[in-house]
Amino acid sequence: MRHCANGIMTAAVLLAAAAASYASFEELEVGIAAQAMGGTGVVARGIGGIFWNPASVAGSTAPAVDVAGRLQWTDMDWKTIGLDGVYPLSADWTAGASVRFFGGDLYSEQTLALTAAGRLTKDMALGIQPVLCRAAIEDGVSSYGSGTAIAFNLGFQVTMYQRWMIAAAVRNPFQARIGDSGEYLQRKIDAGISYEPAPGMVTAFALSRDFRGTRLHVGQSLPVGGSLVLMAGAQNSPTGITGGFSVELEGIVFQYAVQSHPELAPTHQAGVTYVF
Repeated sequence: MRHCANGIMTAAVLLAAAAASYASFEELEVGIAAQAMGGTGVVARGIGGIFWNPASVAGSTAPAVDVAGRLQWTDMDWKTIGLDGVYPLSADWTAGASVRFFGGDLYSEQTLALTAAGRLTKDMALGIQPVLCRAAIEDGVSSYGSGTAIAFNLGFQVTMYQRWMIAAAVRNPFQARIGDSGEYLQRKIDAGISYEPAPGMVTAFALSRDFRGTRLHVGQSLPVGGSLVLMAGAQNSPTGITGGFSVELEGIVFQYAVQSHPELAPTHQAGVTYVF
């Protein structure tokens, strides 16, 4: 009975989240290093930042694949699974593709994103990312319905004095709608700055603005010897402390991140990146 009650409560929360305006497709980022650094993905570099800021993969030097999973509040009904791949087209331009699956049997969201990112100058990168979004609601026996929409994400990153970076990204700037009700997909704006005095040692600050208001994110990464990098951070609304690590073994990068919540169980995330 307790398990059934928990399932009913989970279903109610999921259906309410699906019905709320701007609520869909809001937490599908699985860039683990950025999550471990307080959610500062707008200034992340490489494949781990592709869904935070499409400009992050500009100038990639080799094909790469990233597989990651996010277990929000340690609840399987709130899981996100992500697969990203990038392929350099030239010294400056990179193509990428991303797939996300969120939810469970009662409510699910799926996205397919294509990314084109390039360096306009030596220090400035721009990225554009069309995204196909689909949401489906089930009642356990038959489907209530599903809806699809196409949105766009845009972003840029500028490197200054080789150590500093400023960046910004906007999700769904054209306010795409989904379903028969015409509800808006989430629109979000991120801006940030980072400082990297030594390879792998990064201090990052970011601001995010969406339907919940403005949030502050801070993060720090620190190489501690060999291929091990420790990461930590914090964010507000809700207040949370983050942490994690990254380690490379025989060309494969393993990453883990955890995020606290003031009232709910922690969110765990892990993944593997392989550069060909």
